[in-house]
Amino acid sequence: MTDQPDPMYDSPTYLMFEAVRLVRRTGARMFPGQPRLPHLLVLWCVARSGPLSQREVAERLRMDAGDLVGIVDALEKAGHVERRRDPEDRRRYALDATEDGRLFLGESLAARARLNEVLFAPLSPDERRQFRELLLRLLAHHDDRFAAPERDGARRPGAAQGGGAVPPPGREEAGQRTDTGSFMRDSASS
Repeated sequence: MTDQPDPMYDSPTYLMFEAVRLVRRTGARMFPGQPRLPHLLVLWCVARSGPLSQREVAERLRMDAGDLVGIVDALEKAGHVERRRDPEDRRRYALDATEDGRLFLGESLAARARLNEVLFAPLSPDERRQFRELLLRLLAHHDDRFAAPERDGARRPGAAQGGGAVPPPGREEAGQRTDTGSFMRDSASS
């Protein structure tokens, strides 16, 4: 047997893949029957920025429009979103979160915070912050949604200059926006 490093364990992409699988398994075990993260992302986007057309939601979340249809159907069936005629263009529908959807979203985000506590228990608070910052820097390099200004208005060093598109949930406090319309991040991670 040799002491050569395993190329899979040296691969950050493989380790991220396994981390995502861990998140899914742990989330399913902790919250059986709850919607998966894509459903929460769509509900979060509509609750934060709605009413929005399905095309706008797909663009903001960088989600395939075909995949979005089934998610919206499930959210509508659960009573979390409504499709309404867009008052500015009666030919299209706009999605909006219902009151039940907003309450469900709040409960789901709290559950995600508990999931984070379980998943990141082996890391110190400083290591969690550092891990989050490294992920944000990586994502901001490739996707301007993650380059949103911090609370104090200053940009993170090395962050790409980007538009006000919506970053993923778990990084904002409900109802808080910067004066430019982009969402602020808090210290929690998802």
